[in-house]
Amino acid sequence: MRDYTRKMHWREWLFLAVVIILYGIVAFYNLGDPTAPETYAVIDNQSGPLYFEVAEAPASVALYCPVNSSTKYIDITISASSNQMDWSVAFDTDDDSKDYTAAMIWYDYPLSCSGDTRYIRVDKHAASNRLVLAEIGFYNQEGKLIPTKALSPNGGLVLDEPQTISRDSNRMNSAYFDESYFPSSALEMQDGLSVAEMDHPPVGRLIIGLGMDLWGRNPFGFRFMQVFSGILMLPLLYFFGRSLLKSPKWAGMVTLLLALDFMHYTQTRIGTLDAFLVLFILGMYAFMVFYHNSQCLWRRYLFLLLSGVCAGCAIGTKWSGLYAAAGLALLYFFWLFQRIRFAWGIERRAILYECTWCILCFIMIPCLVYGLSYIPYAQTLGRSDFYTVAIEHAKQMLSYHTGTSTNYNHPYSSHWWTWFLALKPVFYYFEPAPANIYLYATGNPIVWGFGLVGSFYALWRGIRRLDDAGIVIAAAYFSQLIPWIFITRDTFLYHYFPMVPFLMLALGYFFQNTCTHPRIVGYRNIFISIYLCAVGISFVVAFPFIYGSGISWETILGIRLAFQISALLFGVLYVGLLLRAYRLKGREIL
Repeated sequence: MRDYTRKMHWREWLFLAVVIILYGIVAFYNLGDPTAPETYAVIDNQSGPLYFEVAEAPASVALYCPVNSSTKYIDITISASSNQMDWSVAFDTDDDSKDYTAAMIWYDYPLSCSGDTRYIRVDKHAASNRLVLAEIGFYNQEGKLIPTKALSPNGGLVLDEPQTISRDSNRMNSAYFDESYFPSSALEMQDGLSVAEMDHPPVGRLIIGLGMDLWGRNPFGFRFMQVFSGILMLPLLYFFGRSLLKSPKWAGMVTLLLALDFMHYTQTRIGTLDAFLVLFILGMYAFMVFYHNSQCLWRRYLFLLLSGVCAGCAIGTKWSGLYAAAGLALLYFFWLFQRIRFAWGIERRAILYECTWCILCFIMIPCLVYGLSYIPYAQTLGRSDFYTVAIEHAKQMLSYHTGTSTNYNHPYSSHWWTWFLALKPVFYYFEPAPANIYLYATGNPIVWGFGLVGSFYALWRGIRRLDDAGIVIAAAYFSQLIPWIFITRDTFLYHYFPMVPFLMLALGYFFQNTCTHPRIVGYRNIFISIYLCAVGISFVVAFPFIYGSGISWETILGIRLAFQISALLFGVLYVGLLLRAYRLKGREIL
């Protein structure tokens, strides 16, 4: 039997190169501004407020804060004076008409200043631990930047990058959705500042920090590693599918489906943790399959080690990686039991050595990765006992995720059963008319619907025939899905993202093993060709709202309806093929 974990034909490399390059161009397109304020001043109880002298009374202020305060938001009070003696409040975030002021977002606020104002004081709220300000600019009634002089020793740090100031906050120059939390906490760990928000383990934040080290503390920098992870998923899924499905053809189809998936595109262009989680979960299963299919001893040991490292990184990114790890453990023990049944003598001794190696790979290595990732976080607390910090933080996270603070009926939250056809998207960004920009995370019903059917088919066929591919797909998909059924906290469509690559594998597995009769396989191949074209067209049609460009809400609703009708139509057509195959082959079609 051909070893699908080894050599590839040059056409396969060409296919992968084309897919990666084209996807990379689209993924990096207008990812974010490469500039943002880098220096900042910290206002706390020791340093006191910042004082400025302005050439004339300001009418508004533009400001940018790179991190949040202990309240997880920005708490700021701006006062005005004509003599540095009598101060009146010109602006306070408590009186802001917006929902909140958060990190890494440009804000433009009106100021209530008298005509003789010449001095400005910027301070934190008394209840906040700090205010970290990166850049500030004062504007007059005509919208011109007012010459400003810093009167405080560290005030110059917020006036030294005026070329970065923007009075228009948008997704290119500012954070959106949860980006106000993860990149800012990555910056806090880099600079040794106290971390305002830490609701997940630190691995993902450290990876975001790597992107900011490479490209700067700007939107492009804190989104770069997510896009890079999304690109890495494509060759990894191809190699995984090639080894699992034993076919370059079906592996290529699966890879194309992921490259054209709406959720994959949107979720790997936002500065959150999910792209890393999905990459590591995909990696842990891929390397486990490589291990199972490889005949070379040192490669088997290496693949187990890499699978364990990915498992540790997944759990260290989000605890939901534990769900996938549970499925991985079931998969390994299933294969182990199969080997032990037919093993004797020397082979059983080799299995014992391998099990000992697995203790290192899947217990010690993940614990080591998880614990070491807490070193930067522990340093922000002034502590060196990072494993103790990890345990204490685990208790805090458990209390948070099981407490009432995660049950607030968020308007974008959705039940797990709505995820299958992406019935309730997650809105990430909106600009009103005339721009009419909508950006939200969703899925393609044309793909996800077939993938769901394929997942149940993989479960059924895997159990019925003890088929490795079906068992792997079912273990990966259902081990992650089932826990969400019992979770009562607010859940969102993006929680389904780690299952999406396995939906693609399930879809490929379903097409590969159904309608294979010689008299009907040609019709199946025509159907799949039309289907892939429809998926590609749907990506182009949906691009405005998965990327974030001008489109009316009515058009979006029409597009979504068209996708749902198309999914139903393709489903009916393939059911027709299945019925025809059943008449030709009987129960052998399954």
